[in-house]
Amino acid sequence: MKIALLFTAICLSVSAVFAADDPVQAIQKKDKELQALIKKSNRSAKEGERVKALLNDSFNFKMLATKSLPKGVLEAQTPEAQEKFTSEFERMVRNSSAKRLEVYKADSTIYEPAKMKGDSEARVVAHLWNKGKEAVLEYRMTLENGKWTAWDLIIDDLSTARNYKDQFAEILKTKSFAELTDIVKNKADQAE
Repeated sequence: MKIALLFTAICLSVSAVFAADDPVQAIQKKDKELQALIKKSNRSAKEGERVKALLNDSFNFKMLATKSLPKGVLEAQTPEAQEKFTSEFERMVRNSSAKRLEVYKADSTIYEPAKMKGDSEARVVAHLWNKGKEAVLEYRMTLENGKWTAWDLIIDDLSTARNYKDQFAEILKTKSFAELTDIVKNKADQAE
């Protein structure tokens, strides 16, 4: 009986270690390091890469790519075309996000409790103050494989996914999906 109780206690403590963080904690973990790096006036190349990683590693780029296109467009493509678009889209977003650091810079940040939808979807709202001005960031997140990832970032009511969706829908009115992928690739190249 004691061995069974000990085994149960060990299993519970191990599962607690590997359990998913609260969605707010998932964002807060990286924010402290990100703020320290952003505030440095002279970042090394290695620190610049770390900023990119902190900004982007919690994003689900496949989901963001899917939601950034009109419904069904990505799914209608070959697996190779889907992979190429998603890869170039991720590269574009990663490169451009590191150039817009002012959005993330904060003297202080207050996080609202996560608004949950079921067990695997959440909205996390962060209020960032920088030099007395407030910015509101909302992360739309999903839980996959025990990890919270964001698929949209809404900055002061402007949705990243909706913005791309509007732009891509306009492009797809006159161009093919392959041409859209080339446009995204060129934007990614320019942002490097």
